[in-house]
Order: sequence, then structure tokens, then C-alpha cells
Amino acid sequence: METLINEKVILQLVNKKVSDIASETLKSKLDGITWGMNDFRKNCCGNKSPDWVATFVFAEFKSEINYRNGGWLIPACGKGTANIIFAKKAMEWMEKNQQRIDWDAKIAKK
Repeated sequence: METLINEKVILQLVNKKVSDIASETLKSKLDGITWGMNDFRKNCCGNKSPDWVATFVFAEFKSEINYRNGGWLIPACGKGTANIIFAKKAMEWMEKNQQRIDWDAKIAKK
């Protein structure tokens, strides 16, 4: 028997709504959360090495991601200090700028 309900359309609507809810929940869970390098590289950089992230994200986009310029990174300022990364802003920036990052770049061998 034919149905008057287009199941594909309903499924698309439900999937969109679930995706929207999940996205908003994730963003609200990240409010006020800070990460170190390891959390950032695992969550946003496909587990690239710390050297790779420092070279191809932090150094490459230094001025725009710097907290003092409205960005999300407070860089480590010497031995014994760590980067402070504001998780929510970092994830939003990474989503908007993922195409600008050279994901195929390699760290030069020493």
C-alpha cells in the first residue's frame, strides 16, 4: 500500500535536527574549556605530531590565532610553560580554516 509520507524527506529532516542538536550540545560543553597541545592535536589535527601542529598551524597562522589578537591560542612563553588553547574558539576556527592548512606538509628531517 502506498504511503502519503515521503520517508526519505522525513529521515533527512530528522538527521538534520539531530545533527544541529549535537552540534549545539558540543559547543555548549566546550564553553570555558581549555586544552593543551595534546588535546588540540588529537581533537582538531588528526593526531598530527606536536612539531607538525606547532609548524603548520601555530607558526603558519601565528598572528590570527594569537589570543592577544582575538584568537584562541596563548602560546607557551618559555621552558616549563604550556600552550593554552580555548577549545570552542579553536574548533570553530579549525572548521572555518581547514582548507588553508597544508595537511600533506612534512616536517623536515634533522
